[in-house]
Amino acid sequence: MKEVIAILLAGVLALGQCINEDPNLENVALKGSASQSSLDYGGLAQAAIDGNREGNYGEGSCSHTEMETNPWWRVDLLGVYRVSSIVITNRGDSLSERINGAQIHIGNSLKNNGNDNPKCTVISTIPPWESISFNCNGMVGRYVNVFLPGYSRILTLCEVEVYADPVPVEDLEATPTLEPETVPENIALGKKTSQSSKSFRRKSDNAVDGERRTCCQTRTEADPWWRVDLLKPHNITSVTITNRDDITAEMIDGAEIHIGNSLENNGNNNPLCTVISSHPAWETLTFQCHGMEGRYVSIYLPGCHKSLSLCEVEVNGMPVPDIESTDTSDTETENPLLDLDYILHIFDGLFEIAKEVIEEEEEEELGHRDKGTHKKCPYRTRVPENAASSGRATQSSQWDKFGDADNAIDRKRQVKYLQGSCSHTNAEKDPWWRVDLLQSFNVTSVAVTNRADCCSDRINGAEIHIGNSLENNGNDNPV
Repeated sequence: MKEVIAILLAGVLALGQCINEDPNLENVALKGSASQSSLDYGGLAQAAIDGNREGNYGEGSCSHTEMETNPWWRVDLLGVYRVSSIVITNRGDSLSERINGAQIHIGNSLKNNGNDNPKCTVISTIPPWESISFNCNGMVGRYVNVFLPGYSRILTLCEVEVYADPVPVEDLEATPTLEPETVPENIALGKKTSQSSKSFRRKSDNAVDGERRTCCQTRTEADPWWRVDLLKPHNITSVTITNRDDITAEMIDGAEIHIGNSLENNGNNNPLCTVISSHPAWETLTFQCHGMEGRYVSIYLPGCHKSLSLCEVEVNGMPVPDIESTDTSDTETENPLLDLDYILHIFDGLFEIAKEVIEEEEEEELGHRDKGTHKKCPYRTRVPENAASSGRATQSSQWDKFGDADNAIDRKRQVKYLQGSCSHTNAEKDPWWRVDLLQSFNVTSVAVTNRADCCSDRINGAEIHIGNSLENNGNDNPV
């Protein structure tokens, strides 16, 4: 086997040398500054411009984003260049196909993180270990982006080389540079938030803390809502929402985004931007609102027995320019207590404080009417508890320190093995895992979360057995 591997590697290296670089041009990426949409497995953006084409990810010379929607990587060349070609080195393992479909963009704008700049090419594929050159025919720009469109994508780059000439100073007037005012910022970050109720200490401001792994959540009720106060009117270009990462991700389906200046009906009567028809787990999706004006952005989920959970809400927009008053009267200054919006804002804050004092809903009141509304709803059955989380787990063997049996019932649905929240047996005949619920239950359903970093097919063919016997380690119980 070792001999076969050596032959294959030699073949790959020979192919990787077939790069048509212009010896008169410099790799200007080496002097640049790199960034990317997210960071995972220690894959820093700067690793892709360290001058090292090493394709073995474990050597620490490749970038790596999280699994997300539309991941991207960007290098700022710190000046405007005429780009002749770009050489990209792919990773050298079984995950090399992740780069398929990536786009190379070059330009001077940071709008949409630079991904709206003109396109040089689309990378159909780069074989493992290889370095491929892409001709960009003298495209002009300061920023080079590698953009990977799609859901649940991971972008890894082991080296990006940009061969280019600086644009002469006399030509710079004709070359537009970055316009900071066109770059939308997240104006919701750290702003005041509120929601119709609070579940499991998942506060409303978790959705604007800049961290996509912390979530807010309402209780199960009629017409739950969440709202952010931007403190003054803005022209909203887009709203970006990160959904939760488990099997209840579909809870958000049908939610509405409203934008406006009114607090009537908690802001949910403001004009509608869009309806979220579907939002996959883990994903971060952006919804265009085309400059709608408003101080309040609300997420409203109509219906009975609904729960609204948001892991991050990012709002892009620009403040509405102040309009000078045409009233020349200066008889008295404005009294803020006469401002209806101000009064509603104060009462809204007091209402939120009062709600924090109430620890639990009275379930009998919810039998016919969901709290906080006048909507009549049919009787709500109680959601069954997760009986496994208070049980004791065992398994046939343990692979390493990360793969403890109890990890599978720790209430964490982390899908990357090295995060320490998955169980793992040795490679063996008929491996098994078991949880002792400590008493007998009528089991209505079993939810299993698979790993997502690799090897997800290993679970194929597994059987779920339930019963009261420990014969054959419980594996003879009914399927």
